[in-house]
Amino acid sequence: MRRKLPWIIGLLVIVLVVAYYVLTEPVTTVHRVAPDSRILRNPYSAAQEWLAQRGQPSERILSAAALFPLPEPHTTLILDKRRGLLTDNQVQSLLEWVQRGGELIVEARPLPDSREEDSASPEQWRKNDPLLYPLGVTVWDAPTTVTETEKAPFIELLEALPVFAGDPLQYCLFTDNDTLRADCVDLLCKAPEQPAPLLLHAGDDQPLRQIQLYSDHVLWHTSWDEDDSVSYEPEWPVELSAYADNDYGSQLIQLDLGDGQITVLTDLGLWSNPNLHYFDHAWLLAWLTGDKPVWFVRSVAMPPLMQWLWLRAPELGTALVLLLALWLWSRIPRRGPIQPMREENRHDYLQHLHASGYFQWRTNQQEALLEALRQQARARLDRYHHQPEQALQRAARHLKVPARALQQALTQQPETRDQLTQQVMLLQALRSET
Repeated sequence: MRRKLPWIIGLLVIVLVVAYYVLTEPVTTVHRVAPDSRILRNPYSAAQEWLAQRGQPSERILSAAALFPLPEPHTTLILDKRRGLLTDNQVQSLLEWVQRGGELIVEARPLPDSREEDSASPEQWRKNDPLLYPLGVTVWDAPTTVTETEKAPFIELLEALPVFAGDPLQYCLFTDNDTLRADCVDLLCKAPEQPAPLLLHAGDDQPLRQIQLYSDHVLWHTSWDEDDSVSYEPEWPVELSAYADNDYGSQLIQLDLGDGQITVLTDLGLWSNPNLHYFDHAWLLAWLTGDKPVWFVRSVAMPPLMQWLWLRAPELGTALVLLLALWLWSRIPRRGPIQPMREENRHDYLQHLHASGYFQWRTNQQEALLEALRQQARARLDRYHHQPEQALQRAARHLKVPARALQQALTQQPETRDQLTQQVMLLQALRSET
């Protein structure tokens, strides 16, 4: 029996393994987790990861201090609409940088809601966007058509249900009325309406591409104006090379300026994390940037001074903070551990005075020890003569001590405990003179 026991155990193990694979099947489950905080803070993290796979380095630029001075023209800059603090010199530098061969991708800045495009003056257009207005680019509200109904679809659906329906949603989805069930599915399950895709026109050598921009505005260039009374000449010699439009108008235009290009979009959300993989958004980013490094510029407003210093020289800022902490540590007075009070270890008042004086001596507070006594001694010294030198000489002769020793007792800091004792004795003798 003992000889058969290992064979029995081995056979049992084989049976269990075979039974496991026969009676079970692998199941794949998906667990949704919150994105990393680094991804949540950077809306273009997916675009940067995709560019890195293509071998294109990319950076996030968070201020004008990090953007200027501008990089070499082989870098592509992507600017969002938060650039209201661009100075005239910075605008001039950006456009000259494009002329030298730079690639600039810009999100258009629409006029504020409080201002109408038809009544806006040229100065207001220029002040709103000093970068694009000299190029002949303006931003207008899209002429969308909204069809209004007398009642909201959900209200009509509730009115169509019987009054006795306990759970309207369950009754709506499981009713025998096919029309009512179809309306329920359209209302509750249909995806929200998306913006109409745009067709990109980039010349005969490029196939038609589709992109989708989430914007309520369209772009207009002065070269499209048929009425000479409303058009104006761009201040920079630009030429339209590509555009993307739908039935409402253009939301992307590309301008040639010197050896470089400027691409204007009404919205940069097509390259955000949720939208990069739709339509030809990734292709458009690759087409515009080629194999160049890419800088995603979040804002060109001047940051606070401390933030600017930290961005420019974090090592210097860290060293200054450490030096300040060490200086405070050396200057702040510290005391030792507090000993618990014992009833049997009480001291008289003279011992307390001695301990207080010894503490001041250890902490280099000799002036505090002698100041009151020196004031009394000086008051007594003034009685000898109205001139300090004569008073000092007379007091020294009266006390039968050298005048230099008395002068040191009145002014000099004692370096040893013996010197302190000698000075106290001289000062007490002078104070006690009658």
